[in-house]
Order: sequence, then C-alpha cells, then structure tokens
Amino acid sequence: MIYAKVNDYEALEKELENAENINWYKRLKIIQLSSQGISVPQLAQTFDVCQATVRHYIERYNKGGITTLKRESSNGRPPLIKLSKAQWEELLHQSPCQFEKLNTGARNWTQRLLVAYCSQYLDIHLTRSAISIMLKNIGISWNRGKLKVTSPDPLYTLKRERVDELKKSQVRNIK
Repeated sequence: MIYAKVNDYEALEKELENAENINWYKRLKIIQLSSQGISVPQLAQTFDVCQATVRHYIERYNKGGITTLKRESSNGRPPLIKLSKAQWEELLHQSPCQFEKLNTGARNWTQRLLVAYCSQYLDIHLTRSAISIMLKNIGISWNRGKLKVTSPDPLYTLKRERVDELKKSQVRNIK
C-alpha cells in the first residue's frame, strides 16, 4: 500500500485552512487522510475519484511536498504542425485559389481557409482559434486581409521585383 509521508503537518493544516478552491482542498484532504493510514481504495470511494488519481496525488506529494501537488497550468495540447515561420509566411504569400483541394476562388487567406488547408494538405484537424494562437506564437500577426496581386506565372515575382526597381530608379532620377 502507498501512503502519504507528511513531514510538516502544520504547513498541511495551514494550506487546508486557506484553500479556496474545492479541488485543491480535496487533494490536500486526500494527503492528510492518507498520512493517517486511510487506504487508497477507501480514499477513492470517499472522494469519488479513481484510485489511480489518488495514487498520483500521493506520489506527487511524496516526491516534493505541497509545491509538487499543485496542478501545473496547461493551455492544452500544442498543435502538431511542424511548419517553420518561413514556411508559414511562404504559404500566406500564396493565394488560396492556387490550391485545388480548397476549391475556392478566394485571393486572401482566412482562418477558415487555413483550417481547410491543414485538413486537406497536412491531414491535421485544428480549430480557427488554434490556428490563430499558433500563428501568434511563432510571431506572425493576423491582421485584416489585404489584396495581394499574384499570378500563376513562375517568373511573376522576378518580374514584379524588376518593375519595383524601375519605379524606384525613376523616383531617384526625378529628385
């Protein structure tokens, strides 16, 4: 049998008195009663939790006391998309209508289209908010859509850069 090994009863009592969250109080009470010799099955039945949960609490407490018993905060499972920031930026610079499986005439990306892209091309199912959070975490700000002129011509970007250079050189010549 596994039991909690409490070295500082005063700290445990104080934490029990100050507990404002019912779940935190329940964890502390399980530790207190376990240290008094109450078995795992009895605690599980009393607190209406799984025996594995009771064992988990006791193991965590025995490992490092009250601090390790506290629940770590979690934002949930992180998305499993392994695209780099550069790969995301490259994707976002393309027009969604270029992707056949998306079946859209849209020229600007929306979160809905990114969800569809991830589902169709990456076989990963995400929500729109997960897409937004993921882009924010890698440093891509999601702003209002802007019209981007694109072309299926593979030399389009090269031609566009040449035109931009010509425009800049004309401005310099005028000054």
